[in-house]
Amino acid sequence: MKTPSTLLSTRLGCSGGVILFSLLIALVLVKTKPETKTEAPREQVLAVKLLEAAPESLTVYIESQGLVKSLRRVQITPQVGGRVIEMPLPLKAGDLLQKGQLLVKIDPVDYQTALAEAKTSVARIEAGLEMIKINQEANAAQLQVAERSRDLAQKDFERAKKLSEEGQAVSISVVESSERAFIQAETQVLQLQQALAQVPSRVLEAESELAAALSRVEQAALALARTEISAPFDARIIESNVEMDEVLQPGVSIFELADDASLEIEVPVTAPDLRNWIPFEQDRDINSGWFAPLQPVPVKITWAESAEELSWEGRLDRIIRFDATTRTATLAVRIDGEKLRTHESGLPLTAGMFCQVEIPGKTLEEVIALPRSSVTFDNMAYLSVDGRLKTVQVKVARSQGDKVYVSEGIAPGDQVVVTRLVAPLEGVKLMEAGE
Repeated sequence: MKTPSTLLSTRLGCSGGVILFSLLIALVLVKTKPETKTEAPREQVLAVKLLEAAPESLTVYIESQGLVKSLRRVQITPQVGGRVIEMPLPLKAGDLLQKGQLLVKIDPVDYQTALAEAKTSVARIEAGLEMIKINQEANAAQLQVAERSRDLAQKDFERAKKLSEEGQAVSISVVESSERAFIQAETQVLQLQQALAQVPSRVLEAESELAAALSRVEQAALALARTEISAPFDARIIESNVEMDEVLQPGVSIFELADDASLEIEVPVTAPDLRNWIPFEQDRDINSGWFAPLQPVPVKITWAESAEELSWEGRLDRIIRFDATTRTATLAVRIDGEKLRTHESGLPLTAGMFCQVEIPGKTLEEVIALPRSSVTFDNMAYLSVDGRLKTVQVKVARSQGDKVYVSEGIAPGDQVVVTRLVAPLEGVKLMEAGE
């Protein structure tokens, strides 16, 4: 029987043998392991598309949008009241009218009577004025006779008075009789002179009354003419508010008409676009606190809601207003005449269409056109210099469509990276795509 000490010695001997065997195996594996070769890391190469920078001139286009509306819209209101006795057609919204076409006729009887009365008054005053002139001529003739009679009566009186004073055989009664005759003749002369002196004021009064009467005739004739209401221009009815036999009141709208021969689009433009690109007339000296007139440049108009591109040509007309809150100017684009229809299909531009407009502005000189994606939001671009990436700061003069136009930071002939890159390493090696 083995003692505990003997068992411990036996176990220690076995453990030592195992450890020694394991070391021998590990040594053999290390000696027989194949040698590993270490390679240097390969340099990263980016495949990119390059564009050689070439300066060009660019006409800047300002894009905006707005609603087409008729340049002229008017409310038709009767200026006299009365019952509608005639309407050629039951006029409704959307009907087209020709200039001078009768819309409604109001019962004219009362206005005809008023005109006849006014004309009668004129005739009466004219007759009175003529009588004054006839009486003036008669009084003038009578005055000549009366003055002659007065002169003779005066001589008779003076002769009789002299003879009486000289003691001649002339009675007092003869002297008094001749004096009375002279006084009567003088009185008649004075009366005729007074009558003639009043003629100018009577003529002036009669002429004033005649002018007033003629004015009443004119007003009555105008009121009578206003019983017929006609279209003031070639128009389209927007709204109709009148029926046959209706009694109309002056000043109450019965039609709203639109003149579709001249249309307009109000389009907003930002303050920077207005300041930098919109063309103004340069030879006009404007001494006011408003903008100079705009150059009437042609403007392309496109119907925004059409599946196919339908376009018209308008012209820049004027600045309507400037909004201090939004810092935008509202410009008017005018379309009229033959420009109202498309060249392709003849479709008319119509009030109510929502349209895009493209306004040609000033010209940018010596700028470099790049895809919008090749310039970062903070205006950085990438060049290929000796086959490696170089980041440059650029100045974007204008963004238009899917392109940006660079005025500074890139020189003619530079190789610009137009592939979209995300956080590339400065100096990384580049390879043009397709090589």
